Parts: sequence; structure tokens; C-alpha cells
Amino acid sequence: MKTIFLVDGDNNIGTGLTGVDMLSEQDTVLIFYQKEKGLALNKLQKLCAGTPADVQYIESVRGGKNSIDFQIITELGVLVGKREADYAYVISQDKGYAASIDALQARYANAFQEVALRPSIESCLHLPFILRSADRQELCNALVKEYGSAQGCVLYNHLKRIFQAPEPEPEKVAKVTRPRRGGRRKKPAAADTEE
Repeated sequence: MKTIFLVDGDNNIGTGLTGVDMLSEQDTVLIFYQKEKGLALNKLQKLCAGTPADVQYIESVRGGKNSIDFQIITELGVLVGKREADYAYVISQDKGYAASIDALQARYANAFQEVALRPSIESCLHLPFILRSADRQELCNALVKEYGSAQGCVLYNHLKRIFQAPEPEPEKVAKVTRPRRGGRRKKPAAADTEE
């Protein structure tokens, strides 16, 4: 499953890139930015340092209001049209993307698994709800919220049984002694030499 994140560099980029470190090599992050406006390229690169995802920085073709927005929607339309992503997320807190995304969902729903507008990369991932859990009760609540009451409780109880089961002891490997080849022979112990 290929996932592509189209990040609006003009709109709360620091928040938007939260979770970029949780991505895999299969994920692609396209960061759209304006040279004269917003963060400099080297600062964007620092925010993405350490992620295994394929990160590409796309400078705005033109300056001006909404130029990044139009580029992102154009790119998203091409990706959907070519069926290059199973999951595509526009990362922005700008609600102006909603109409375009709704149009893609209405007309091309069979071309992808999910296309959505989200405020951050982390909000697209299914695991952060587990990572934010500080104790067992929070984990149980998070699983119920994510998967529903019946499945969430079953998952929690299954995990609980796994983690409460005693760990099997590792098998001890017998040390193999091999005769020494060449070199000096061991001197007999003092008790062996006395008669």
C-alpha cells in the first residue's frame, strides 16, 4: 500500500509534519513551499531529518495567495488519475481543500482507498492512538474508540494475555569443546604430577 502525504508548507508546517518520523520507506512526503514565504528549505529538511520516507521538496511555480493550494490539488488529481497512491492525504489546516477532496471522493472513489484532508501526518496514522496511551486503561479506551466496543475489548484482552504470559526461557546452548590444534600442550595440574 502506497501512501502519499501532500504537505501545505504555508499552513502550520511544524504541526503538519508531526509524525513524519513514524513513516516507512514505502511512504512519500511531498512538501510544497514558497521560497519567499514560509520556512526556508534547510529548515524544512531539518524537520524531516531521520524519517525513512521519501521526502520531496516542491517549490511553488508562482508566488501569491493560494498558489500552493492549487499546486497541491493539481498534484493530488494527477496521483488519483494515475492510480499512484492507495492513500493520499493533504496535510493542512486550511479547510479550502475540502471541496476538491469531496469532488475526488464522489467521482473517483474506486481509484484509491482513502483521500482526505488532515491537520498532521500523525493524524493519518492508525497507531498514534496507541502510542499516546500512558497506562492500561487509556490503551483499552483507545482501542475501544478506534475499533468499537466489541473488537476493542477483544484486542485489549488478547494483548493483555500476551504480555502477562511468562516469557519462555531461552534455550541454553551447550558449549562445545574442541581439541586444541598445534601450539603448546597444557601442563598437567600439580595434583596429577605427584605420585
